[in-house]
This record gives sequence, C-alpha cells and structure tokens, in this order.
Amino acid sequence: MDDETLRLVTRGCRVVLLAATETETKSLLDGLQEPQKYVLATKTILLGELEPECAASEGGAGSVVRVVLAISGCDKANAAHVLTCLLQAMRPAPLLVLQVGIAGALPRAGREPGAAIGDVVVATQEAYSDTGSSSPAGWLSADDLGLTIACVNGTEVGGTFTLDERLVRAAAEAIEAVDWSESGARSGAPPAVLLGPCVTASRMTGLRSEADAEARRWAALAESMEGAAAAHICALYGVPFLEIRGISNLVVDRDRGAWQVDRAVAVAGRAARAVVAALDRLPLSCVGE
Repeated sequence: MDDETLRLVTRGCRVVLLAATETETKSLLDGLQEPQKYVLATKTILLGELEPECAASEGGAGSVVRVVLAISGCDKANAAHVLTCLLQAMRPAPLLVLQVGIAGALPRAGREPGAAIGDVVVATQEAYSDTGSSSPAGWLSADDLGLTIACVNGTEVGGTFTLDERLVRAAAEAIEAVDWSESGARSGAPPAVLLGPCVTASRMTGLRSEADAEARRWAALAESMEGAAAAHICALYGVPFLEIRGISNLVVDRDRGAWQVDRAVAVAGRAARAVVAALDRLPLSCVGE
C-alpha cells in the first residue's frame, strides 16, 4: 500500500489503536464494526467504527468512533515502523494514538501496592530500559551517556517520555466508569486501575533478581516490548499518546504457565474502548503546541 492509498483509506479516522499481536486485539475486534483489512509493509491494519464500551456512570458511553487498528508485530522497531507510516500518511493527524496490550507487573518496594494479574495499568511515563550501558559502577542510562535519542520541542529527552498528566487522569476516569459486572473479573470485582511509569525492553525480564533491580531503577509498574517506541514516535510527531496495559503476569523467575493472557487482553481491550468512547471529553492537544 502506498502513502496516497493509506491517506485515502484512513481519512476520517480519529484514533490509532496500536497492538503488537493479533491476540491482543481480540476485545477490540469484538467492537469493531465491519472492519476493512489492509496490509501495510507486511503489517495488518483494520479500519472501522469502534462501538462504545458500557459505562457504569450516568449517561453511559459515547458514540462510535472511526479508528485505525494496527497490528505491528512484537518489539520496538515494529511498533515504531507501522506508527511512523500511519502518522506520515494521515491527514489530518489522529487526535490520539492508544497503545493497547498486555504487560508484566514489576515488583514494588515498601507499602506501595503493585499491579496484580488482571489489573489495568495506564502509563504516566515510558522509558527504554535497555538503552544505555552496564558498567562496574552500575547502570548508565542514555542520559548518563549523553546519547541523542529524541529531541522534543528543542529539548533532548534521552530515552524517557513523560505522558500528559491531564490526559492520563481523564483516561483513568473513563476506565473506572466501566461497568465490569459482566466481565470475567474474578469474584465479580472490577480490575484495579493503576497509574505509573512503565518500561520497554526487547529482552523480557525473566528473573526475579533482575525484576527487583529494574523496579528500583525506574520505579516502574510494568514492562512491555513496545510502549516507549510508540511514545517516542508520538512525541516526534506531536500527537497525543496513551498506553493501556492489562497485566498478564508478575515479573518473577519466568513461569509461562502462570500467565493469564486472555484475562489481561479482555480488561485492556474493554479499558481502551472506554477511553475511545470518551474521546470528545478528553483533554487532547498537540504535543508541539
């Protein structure tokens, strides 16, 4: 698909939903009306109107919103590639890019609660946790090394991207208003909605000792393989960005059998649909303004 065709088929799309795998799109596809499927440099994109998620608050959910659902493939380069293609082509630019998927919850120190399996994490910050250098003195970040990673509004931010606080909080409010009574939540309890930093790495953490070190270094709630790359591209293009993760596992000594992927996909998808339904109530503005 060339740029002109991509520009034509995405016309009228207000939101880009970005997921790494087809599995992570299941709950989104359930609400996507008559999706049109295209292939963009081997990556799948689907276009359609997303039905609103049911809300427990008065007034219910919003109207349908035309969206692009892009399945990037795993890891940072794939997420950055498909998102760059879309943001280069879409005119006007989307009002919002929303990264949706699963993540592992990192341990938390002290009395501060961490995320549990089935919870929802909304990122307040994203960072490349594997961009830097190990050294006898300890970890050296991109900032420590003076590496040029991303210049945003004239300032080098290194590999760390801070998301808009008002937008994050508004998204969390929309998620907390969801009627979870018909969800698969254990004992009928709604998932906790946690706001905090997240980290991104190509090498997933599979040792509890490494998870503890990661948590101390970044004070992060969760780890994924794509979030910082999407935040990076959105910062460069001045497009508002949100990241919603359903927690599929705790980052401990790797035990793939303990992961609850379907549960995490379900809560992340419903949370994302609630945010899209609240689109016209979100404090959206261009990053570059």
